[in-house]
Amino acid sequence: MEDLRLIVGTAGHVDHGKTALIRALTGRETDRLPEEQKRGISIELGFAPFSLPSGRRAAVVDVPGHERFVHHMLAGAHGMDIVLLVVAADEGVMPQTREHLDILTLLEVPRGIVCLTKIDLVDPEWRALVVEDLRAELKGTFLEDAPVVPISSVTGEGIPELLRLLEEALDAMRPRSAVGPVRLPIDRVFTLPGFGTVVTGTLVSGQIRVEDRLEIVPGGTAVRVRGLQSHGEARDACRAGERTAVNLSGVERSDVYRGQVLAAPGSVVETTQVTLHLGLLDAAPPLPIRTRVRLHIGTAEVIGRIVPLDAAEIPPGGRGYARFRAEEPFAAAARDRFVVRSFSPPRTIGGGIVLDVYGRQRRFRAQDLEDLERRQKASPEEMVLGAVSRSFSQTDAQLARELGLPLQEVQEIAAALAAQGGLRRLGEVWLDAEELELRVERADRAMRELQAKDPLWRGMDRAGWRRDVVPEVDARAAAQLAQELADAGRIRLRGDRVLPGGDAQGLPQELARDLDALVRFLEEGGLQPAAPAEWPRAALIGAARLDDMLGYLQSEGRVVRAGEIWFSRTSIAQAEGILRETLAGGREETTAALREALGTSRKYAVPLLEHFDQARVTRRFGDVRRLLE
Repeated sequence: MEDLRLIVGTAGHVDHGKTALIRALTGRETDRLPEEQKRGISIELGFAPFSLPSGRRAAVVDVPGHERFVHHMLAGAHGMDIVLLVVAADEGVMPQTREHLDILTLLEVPRGIVCLTKIDLVDPEWRALVVEDLRAELKGTFLEDAPVVPISSVTGEGIPELLRLLEEALDAMRPRSAVGPVRLPIDRVFTLPGFGTVVTGTLVSGQIRVEDRLEIVPGGTAVRVRGLQSHGEARDACRAGERTAVNLSGVERSDVYRGQVLAAPGSVVETTQVTLHLGLLDAAPPLPIRTRVRLHIGTAEVIGRIVPLDAAEIPPGGRGYARFRAEEPFAAAARDRFVVRSFSPPRTIGGGIVLDVYGRQRRFRAQDLEDLERRQKASPEEMVLGAVSRSFSQTDAQLARELGLPLQEVQEIAAALAAQGGLRRLGEVWLDAEELELRVERADRAMRELQAKDPLWRGMDRAGWRRDVVPEVDARAAAQLAQELADAGRIRLRGDRVLPGGDAQGLPQELARDLDALVRFLEEGGLQPAAPAEWPRAALIGAARLDDMLGYLQSEGRVVRAGEIWFSRTSIAQAEGILRETLAGGREETTAALREALGTSRKYAVPLLEHFDQARVTRRFGDVRRLLE
């Protein structure tokens, strides 16, 4: 069984006992700042690992409850597997309880437990009233059916029950895929004497190993992993879903901040504008064009302006598409969830998902709005197919980055789509199979038109064919495609040329007779052929056309050019047989001896021998030659 690690988050109003509850669960103090300990409230994020009764490991994220520190709470809410909504029995539901609940709902935290704390301060009747009030408040939210656990952090009442429920949550949890590029949103940065810069966060995807080369986005700073810890243990590797502390070399503490992402090089987009599907809370004000807001995504808080794309404004409780233009770069991936808060005074007004990390869509443009609607409603299969169709070619990593899906899931979906005929794998790239077929057919039509205009047309060079059909792939992948099409009879390959598929196009009768006669003329000349200009019909045909005929015959493999002299294919085969017999058994001979063996003059022997050198039949050593084999 896989060793899963549970990430437990907290939420709730200030002074409702979140930190005390964590202390009772873990035996650790998460308020580490002097000001926190002096004031008795959490200001910064706190973290504490602990063991469940089964011995399995978990970590808890303590978030501030005060309204002034909601931005810290949002950074901590990222990556939670389960949340503990903490409500004090002596006060009940309070304003930050509601805002935290809104935030958790907008971020789609998967599951939660309601912890009714400070029960040692109230009588049973009051406790029952608070629970009833809680149930009414939670109706219609993701915590509507969540268990409510009465707890006293002073006496320990309820802690065993809470631990049992956390065990059940871990049993029901599916592991996050460790396949895919590393992505760790940074929520804390500090230095340790003798170690240097350390960043922490919940590893969203991939697997980090000691000595990995990564980058920090935005900024693109290249770093190396010196060491790793997870849940208080030194590790050689950490995988997706784990709280991770990473000791980095190559960067100073002053150059790293919460909100950046530690990632595999090139796997995370640095952007200043994204396209969103945004929903506003019922109590939010209308959101007109260019409203300045705070966008919370991952562990980052980014200030910018919202531009609705499908309406003049987004009304309270309404939903719509919008472009967010940030005042500074940030890291984002498609399908990331986010929360929007008003700029001043800051309060949560809505949230949603990122649809496009480049913000390419324009206002009121029907085509863009239709595309966004497809993206929002699309299944993962439709998302992958649509992404490849939009650009024709995508690698696995590009798809995972653009769509915000785990790399392993992208690979599995793309392979299934390929089996259904929707995608085509070529080298490292997925291609739109329908568009590829259209390109191949278009190139075939173009070649047939050229061939119809000139029966002696010798085909398209392979580089030109690649530019017309698959300029997006490398030369090796293009050659693979060309060979597969040739094997299927879709095209014909002649050396470095590409011709239309099927049988060779029939030549005009008179031209075919002239070509056959020219071949016979060269065959009759044997290894001492006369120049083609001496062919009986040469004067009638003309030198230029004669060159075209020879080039055509060469592409068909019926004649061979050695130096400036043309030989028939049969004559070349005859010469090769003589050379192999003469040089058999490792013998070596001079040019003069080989000329005599060939029974021809130096005029013909030298270009013939050089031809066989280039064909790697023979190899010259000074004035002698040997068989290469």
